Amino acid sequence: MNAPQLMHVGGTGDNNAPLPIENERSGYDHILKQNGWLCGFRVDNMDGPRALARQVASYIDGAAPLVEETNDLLTETITTHNQRGSNYVHNGWSAGAIGSTSSWTSSRIYMTNRHNPNGTWITRRILVQRLRVCALLEDLAPVPEFETAIKEALNRPTRFEKFRAVYRALDRWGDVVPLEIDIGYSLSFTDTEGNFVQASFYLSLTAGTSNNTPINLSEIKTANIIRKGAIGLTWDEGTWTTTEELVPTTGWRPIRIIAVAPTLSLLSDGIQTQLTELHNERLYYDPPLTIDPIGWPYIMHDGAYNASRTISRVEISSGDHIVALSVTYLDGATWRGGGTAGNEQTFALTEGEHIVEMLTCVDNEYLRAIQFITSKGRCSAIYGKLEGTPTISKSEGGVLAGFSISTKKHPEWGFLVTAVNGIWRHDLIPRTPKENDVYSEYIGAKNQHGKGFNDRALIGNSSSIYITCVEIRAQGAIHSIECTYTDAKDIKSRKFKAPRHGGSHG
Repeated sequence: MNAPQLMHVGGTGDNNAPLPIENERSGYDHILKQNGWLCGFRVDNMDGPRALARQVASYIDGAAPLVEETNDLLTETITTHNQRGSNYVHNGWSAGAIGSTSSWTSSRIYMTNRHNPNGTWITRRILVQRLRVCALLEDLAPVPEFETAIKEALNRPTRFEKFRAVYRALDRWGDVVPLEIDIGYSLSFTDTEGNFVQASFYLSLTAGTSNNTPINLSEIKTANIIRKGAIGLTWDEGTWTTTEELVPTTGWRPIRIIAVAPTLSLLSDGIQTQLTELHNERLYYDPPLTIDPIGWPYIMHDGAYNASRTISRVEISSGDHIVALSVTYLDGATWRGGGTAGNEQTFALTEGEHIVEMLTCVDNEYLRAIQFITSKGRCSAIYGKLEGTPTISKSEGGVLAGFSISTKKHPEWGFLVTAVNGIWRHDLIPRTPKENDVYSEYIGAKNQHGKGFNDRALIGNSSSIYITCVEIRAQGAIHSIECTYTDAKDIKSRKFKAPRHGGSHG
């Protein structure tokens, strides 16, 4: 192989203005430009990275990349343990590059609601390296258009609009910018471990043989195969790895992404601080989470790890108490907290539907009941027994994304839920129905209980339905209550009654 040569692209400068890559100052500039150097990548898709045409970074103070000429021929085998990782490795990304994402990008990945199966995948790659290109993050600045887009996003009037604008800026400019890449041409095969072991053909694919021709590759039935660079007849001849003169620089492509940095890290410290503070507002506990010392027989279960996902359904295990809560997300992930007894029931959400309110009832020791209200005005059943002190939990502009629950071991029934805090997420919908409604504090018995009720199912998310009459039956004590409602939007002013709650005396 040829001895490597180190060379800086460009020279020094006397001013502090960012120096874009378009200023061609050496023979390497056109190679870097044609290969998208300093352009961003979107990495929110599980299927693999997406290179963008927009340049997101430029050099400062006359800085330049370090370019190393090589003529190396390599064969490597890489094992990954989830499908997303295998797809990125298949496209030439290192494990370090795959893991170099910001919290914003992690949120964007979860928003796709794509299942990421675990397993074992093997990638075998044949690479011909011609250039290695490196840059230091401190030598880079954001292009003015990207910085302006983020500043404008942070100045949006509402929290949701800020999140949406930041996400859109990352769609346009990319989640990460490469700092170290290899340029050349390559051939990659990725398959499950089982298929890889069974197919001895993979193991015969060495860099110096002619097995890697299109005719031979067509015999592979299950693997993902990707070819980068080396355009022309050299592939058909099976000698593309050894015939340098047949692969001009126009046929060179990025074949390995070794190191990347989040595009948001290009911004000033002040802007990054604002972004961090905004992202910290994405999740909120209601009721507010206060943690006392946890000792036996209490156990706490917190679902914040999954709260970037979107709920598909909630399973409730209950009798006269709430025993356990389970969540299934759109990407197939699950979470559970609580005991193992009780009857299990499911509240499933429809397309685009989210839980926006939660009614709970707690006695002196345990959670007795729970009910969910959705963004479409749908109410679940009241699971458990509506006894104790009722509480409405919600967060303005937030949808339920998970739970934090505490449990206590009952001497007869095992672990039961004692308290539940909803984890509410604020980057999915612009506003929640009835988010400005105000609820009074509970007034009533706490130790002696009748049969609880909730008329919310009749009202849904309407802002025009109101009570016009309350009928109370009593004789020494309140026996029953019945409400009559009217919809202000009904031009005929028709009224409808809720079911009578209580007895028939009085």
